[in-house]
Amino acid sequence: MRLACVGNALIDIIAHVEPDFPCSIGVHPGSTEHVERPVLAYVLEALADYGFSAGGGAANTARAFTALGGKASFTGAIGDDDWGRRYKEDLERAGVSAFLQRHEGFTGLFLSLCDSSGQRSIMVNPGVADRLTPSMMPDSIFSKKSVLYIDGFLALDEGMLEYLVAKAKAAAMPIAFDAGGQRLVRANRELFMHIICEDATWAFLNEDEFVALAEVSVDASLASFAMGIAGTLVVKRGETGAVCIKDGQLYESSVRALEGLDTTGAGDAFAAGFLKASLSGAPLARCMRMGNWTAEHAIQVPGLALDADGLCKGMSAFL
Repeated sequence: MRLACVGNALIDIIAHVEPDFPCSIGVHPGSTEHVERPVLAYVLEALADYGFSAGGGAANTARAFTALGGKASFTGAIGDDDWGRRYKEDLERAGVSAFLQRHEGFTGLFLSLCDSSGQRSIMVNPGVADRLTPSMMPDSIFSKKSVLYIDGFLALDEGMLEYLVAKAKAAAMPIAFDAGGQRLVRANRELFMHIICEDATWAFLNEDEFVALAEVSVDASLASFAMGIAGTLVVKRGETGAVCIKDGQLYESSVRALEGLDTTGAGDAFAAGFLKASLSGAPLARCMRMGNWTAEHAIQVPGLALDADGLCKGMSAFL
């Protein structure tokens, strides 16, 4: 089954810097800041070296799903600049079918400044990522032979999530939903609650996103909260693994303590591994382990440059 991913198109840029570098450019270490384009351009010029890949949450999941031997597409909006050209080329090199809408303006950038301790300082400029136009989306995206994977960041474009959910339901498509961020959940709690409880076959949240949604901790209320959910709810808990609940059954999966080279997209890779196992008919416990296993591989390489051959060989332990 194909994974049809829709979300914000952002160039993921990773740079390894000295611990004092963020302060030298006026950024609080460990923070996430939305900045104007000239500021981000200035920082890029100041960096000695950096790597990049076509990213954004939904695109990252499409990349990882493809590396696992699946078929995936990504739909998003890019600018008419050189970064837009690079985005398209990089996504297609990863084997992802790209349905990219090109708009006048800048392609979105997500810059991660990583120091030797592993602390990340994030600078983001979304550019035209929020200009996705429903009428420009090809009908082929909405097929009952595909799973629609949608990124919560699309809530920034009023009506977009509702449109996509309605199209998917009309096409009898299963829906996978990733919340995208704690602030997004707080700002769109009613909408996200509806999608997670009534529309999504699978819903993926980080622990802080779950707390923002349920307004209580995972340990205190996951089971009772999930009683009102028709699909499968997965809460990603970082270095402590993940927990999943379906039909009142709770599953937990721990992870090994690993020092990651690039943790950007780890949660997206988890979702790709989980869904690949689930769509192959694996039981939930194995889906959880494959999600963690895929995320472990993802953080060991820059820009989700996953070894497809190695991943496909390793999947035999799960499928």
